[in-house]
Amino acid sequence: MNYCVVVKIARRKVSFWYQSEGSPYAPLEIKDSNEVPLYFYVNGNDFIFGNAARDRFFSNDPNAFGNYFEIIQDPSAHFTIYNNKKPCKQLFYFGVEQYLSHFINTVLYNSNSIESYRPNFPLRFLFETDIEDKEKSLIENIFAEAGYNNIERVNYNECLFEVLNAHGIINSSKSILLLNGIDNNLYLELYKNINHKETVASKLEGHGADPRVKMLAEIILEYITLQNSYLSFEKEKEVAFLLPFCADLLENIVPIIKGNAELSDGKVYWFSVKERDLNDRLIYYSNDSLIYSAIDDLLKSVSISVEKTTIVLASDEINTSYFSEKLLKKYPNVIGPETLHNTETMKLLFSKIAQSGYLAKKKTNPIPEVPKVIANPEIPAKKPLLPEFTKVEKPVVNTPPILPPKKENLTNQNKPGLPEIPKNTIKKPVLPPPLPPKKNN
Repeated sequence: MNYCVVVKIARRKVSFWYQSEGSPYAPLEIKDSNEVPLYFYVNGNDFIFGNAARDRFFSNDPNAFGNYFEIIQDPSAHFTIYNNKKPCKQLFYFGVEQYLSHFINTVLYNSNSIESYRPNFPLRFLFETDIEDKEKSLIENIFAEAGYNNIERVNYNECLFEVLNAHGIINSSKSILLLNGIDNNLYLELYKNINHKETVASKLEGHGADPRVKMLAEIILEYITLQNSYLSFEKEKEVAFLLPFCADLLENIVPIIKGNAELSDGKVYWFSVKERDLNDRLIYYSNDSLIYSAIDDLLKSVSISVEKTTIVLASDEINTSYFSEKLLKKYPNVIGPETLHNTETMKLLFSKIAQSGYLAKKKTNPIPEVPKVIANPEIPAKKPLLPEFTKVEKPVVNTPPILPPKKENLTNQNKPGLPEIPKNTIKKPVLPPPLPPKKNN
């Protein structure tokens, strides 16, 4: 069992990675992609996960499902497969098992079904920042209920901090403020130092990208709408979907930015944007103060100074020279991890999984103890198992005094003593009358 599959879960997509027999970690791909949008299609015994299901969803197919983390909040929502009604939360389970079965067949070269692998399959979940704690537990419980006993969460941030510290980019004694941009929302996570878990976190909606990235997405969307007037879509959703694409475009900026942009429904549209139009729009941008306030408020909430904090730009949407330069005007320590650091972080993550023997830490259920409630540590706790008794006074009854018992014979300890007879009831023994005198012969 020298292998492992890591499932990275975000709110709108999921990606798969694996390591086998000491080989370097690699993406687990189906149809040349290890990243899958969270869309599902179920009809009879047919189950489709990913892009093809997304196409059906945007075609208003009643058997297609999207917005997974929203629909599972309705306990009555269900789907039917193999003539069995299932709750919608299990859509994710069926989708992931497609990739696990693909791994068994193409990487392990085994034709056995997934059923025989479930109890011991080393499955690890890497949750993105936009997944809430209750949603993490729900995902884990779904697989535990299905018979997966070797599942566990892995922490990407801990590995990232170790790598950055090893390269001398962050100081182990300083606090770390991790900034992540997901779906155009900015997530802020503050750590006391690299050895501590998250201290406090907050979220700033609508600011999860370098402002140029968001503006470019808006300009591209405006161009597509102008050329295709019949299109109807939700602007904020499409802008958020275009952010990773626009972040890549800005890495090599040119006077005329053009190409093909894919929208959330999977359809592709051609566009052409002038860099000058983007720069003109930047002149009127004035929302930097909102990000500054969010950072300052978070640091003040735990009394950590700016000078003793390193700001780490974790996602591509905000890890840009423009965004970091804006922050450096106010904060002295701002860094953005490079591709090399992210690669080393994934290597370290899989290395730690291998060191555990590809086994999850066993979760034991300790025998419940009697709770001890101590209001004041100086006052000893009472034994909870022994009830307290109040002293009950015997009622006064006018009865003759009871005489003390006689001393018992040690040889007859188990033999009850004779009842005591009152003195006034004792009678003298009656003597027989004397015999008459005997006659003489």
